Amino acid sequence: MIQVRLREMMARLSRIEGQRIVYADITHFTGISASTLSRLAQPKPPQLIGVSVLNRLCEYFDCQPGDLLIYIPDEQA
Repeated sequence: MIQVRLREMMARLSRIEGQRIVYADITHFTGISASTLSRLAQPKPPQLIGVSVLNRLCEYFDCQPGDLLIYIPDEQA
């Protein structure tokens, strides 16, 4: 299973910027809806994540796709 590390990336950016990052901040910059962000942050994210969404998140967090996504073998999920 692929997991999106959105919460971890938000926490990392919060530490860097010294202020709490919330979905509204990401939505304002990326145009990604808060409901989409909420679904991505779930332990079991949606089956389909658009490349444009990944691109905008990578731009916002100044990271690579591999920083946002991790693979967890099904037997560990």
